[in-house]
Amino acid sequence: MIVNYLDVAMADHSATHGFGNDVSPDALKRQIELVRSVNEQLDGIEVLVGTETNILPDGSPDYDDELLEQLDWVVGSVHTSFGMSSAEMTKRIVTAMEHPWIDCIGHLTGRKIEKRKPYELDVRAVFEAAARTGTMVEINSAPDRRDLHDVHARAAASLGVTIIINTDAHGVSTQHNSIWGIATARRAGFEAKDIANALPWKDFKGLGKHGAAQRA
Repeated sequence: MIVNYLDVAMADHSATHGFGNDVSPDALKRQIELVRSVNEQLDGIEVLVGTETNILPDGSPDYDDELLEQLDWVVGSVHTSFGMSSAEMTKRIVTAMEHPWIDCIGHLTGRKIEKRKPYELDVRAVFEAAARTGTMVEINSAPDRRDLHDVHARAAASLGVTIIINTDAHGVSTQHNSIWGIATARRAGFEAKDIANALPWKDFKGLGKHGAAQRA
């Protein structure tokens, strides 16, 4: 989940890996209808409906394009097949960044602090692709991830990549994870103006692939 001054984006896991309140395509369609209905009743806040779609080994998302197009926000993340070579994993993530409806890449390197090493990846090539395609990259706030770390976050921003802080909250009890993402961003030398979801809604809503489509 992503929290902004004037908007909230809900992005549950997709269903192919079977964890984290995963949502089937039909359930996601119902969720889209529900959120649209809620938005009609709210004043001064925008609820965005999204997903964290799994990036499959070939770089494709695990929802159909037609469904992804209906959303406001799509995070693409690698959750499987961590043992790929650097060239294969880099191609996988770059392919995802080239997808027309993936707005952001989640927890880029897959690391879990003191539990799992990052998978092999050409980070600079990925950042260059992110800048080229207009794909955001998150600082994941889960305390055992903090991925991007501060060095990667600075490197990404220096190449023109838009950075976002994601709570990675799987429920109300973990929304406070944001403190770790904010700390990482501060360690990278960022200010609020450098973080996409610290911007006012009028500035944030035009970012990402879905935002660009709305501007067109």
